[in-house]
Amino acid sequence: MKRKISCVEFEDNVKKVKDEKPHIGKLSEYEKMVQKNRDEKTAFLQALRIDEVKEGLNESIKNLKPKRTPRNTNIKSPKSVLMPQVPTRKSLRLAKVDIDLSWKAVEARALAEAEKEVEKVLKVKGDVENVMKFHKGHRRDIHNSTTLMKRKIGKIINKRVAKAIKDSSSSNELPPILKFEEAITGDNVYADFLQDFDDLDFKTPKPFTDYVSCFKNMKIDESKIAKVVNGRITAMAIHPMKEKVIVSAGNKYGAIGFWHVNSDSIPYEFKPHLFGVSCLKYNSGSVNQIMSCSYDGTMRCGDMEKRVFNEVFNISDETSCNYFDFISPTTTIICHRNGNVSLVDIRSDSKSAEKSHKCHEYSVKTVSVHPVNKNYFVSADMKGFLSLWDLRKLQKKPVVEVHHHRKVITSAFFSPVTGNSILTTSADDSLCLFDCSKLGSALSLDTKARHNNFTGRWLSTFKATWLPNTDDAFVIGSMEYPRRIEIFDNKLDNIYNFQDEYLGCITSTNVFHPSLPVLAGGNSSGKVYIFS
Repeated sequence: MKRKISCVEFEDNVKKVKDEKPHIGKLSEYEKMVQKNRDEKTAFLQALRIDEVKEGLNESIKNLKPKRTPRNTNIKSPKSVLMPQVPTRKSLRLAKVDIDLSWKAVEARALAEAEKEVEKVLKVKGDVENVMKFHKGHRRDIHNSTTLMKRKIGKIINKRVAKAIKDSSSSNELPPILKFEEAITGDNVYADFLQDFDDLDFKTPKPFTDYVSCFKNMKIDESKIAKVVNGRITAMAIHPMKEKVIVSAGNKYGAIGFWHVNSDSIPYEFKPHLFGVSCLKYNSGSVNQIMSCSYDGTMRCGDMEKRVFNEVFNISDETSCNYFDFISPTTTIICHRNGNVSLVDIRSDSKSAEKSHKCHEYSVKTVSVHPVNKNYFVSADMKGFLSLWDLRKLQKKPVVEVHHHRKVITSAFFSPVTGNSILTTSADDSLCLFDCSKLGSALSLDTKARHNNFTGRWLSTFKATWLPNTDDAFVIGSMEYPRRIEIFDNKLDNIYNFQDEYLGCITSTNVFHPSLPVLAGGNSSGKVYIFS
């Protein structure tokens, strides 16, 4: 309890403060009043003895601090554990060590890694089983945690085993002569395929030309949509016969699907390649043959009569096959990722090129043979170069070369009747028509139009493709809304768009029937949409 301050003590304190002050000169009345108030406040604070209370509080705090116990020096500190030294990674390239990059060596390394992965997975699986046995008597207490752990570990095991099996199986080589029965995949039944495709007419029909007048009558409905292959469609072709509409589609996993559009049968999928199908065409001279090339470096001839996929060309140890075109019903020209082009006789048993030539420093995306003068072909590479070549005198430099596009040319095709125009599609968001009516002279730019070709990672690239048997129009996919398939004329004017409520996706790959007014578009999920 605080002691009360008497008036006498307060006056004495004020007097002390005044006595302690140094001599002050003459002050004004206001300054004197301020000084008086200041002295009274100071005296009042001294009378409260705050300094004494502060010192007492500090002493009490010091007494409350716990005394420090002496350290027990008998406890031994744990020894530091040395981590195992990881060997320093060294560059084989800088060490100038030759690495075997052949296809078989790469396969062997992939298979060894897959086997190691499977061993790790099996070891993890065994450890989990031991844990389950240990906790068998206490399952009631740890039921929830055990179930959760089993689910998590089970997911990891399934993913790793599936990846290891997929990697090891993908390294297996396919036989050169692959029967349809052996190549069929999924739940498809080969007997049903034979029943649906046993009465095909392999006669070459009369070509159809008047497509434009039929556009308004070409419709789509629910029955004209089907999932032909699993995964993204990368190439498509339609059989030329009129009696049955048979659409073929290749996907990025090396499978080819056949769909009989007019029937109620389901599509049938076959796997003649290890990697993605890059190009797919029916042989106009032998319509029972469907030719396909793949990024696995092989070309196969699918014989619809003999029911086999024959390997006619194999360059898998060196590079991939990006695209091909027919010089004749028995000869094809193939372009590769290493910049080469190869002439292949599909009747030969050697499975090698009759002639090969280095056309570009970088990957060649497409190759197209002149429809009238078969000695000339045009190639396009990933750096935007468009080159015209003469098969009779292949040299280091092409006959004519232009570098108009700033980015990769995804396709370059001669007009199918006269060959007087070259249609190009580029990643620089442009479509171009080059005049090549005079072979050997400079390729002059005739017309150019802007077109959104940015398909991204998950869609196949756009390739503007001429309608069969006409130089007047071509078809290309579209990124615009509502979803559509676009038709342009030879002046790069958009003359028609195929749109419908059933078409709700982007169809990157589009082909027309060579004998009927039928359009097929394939999307990134393996579905095909038919307008007829």
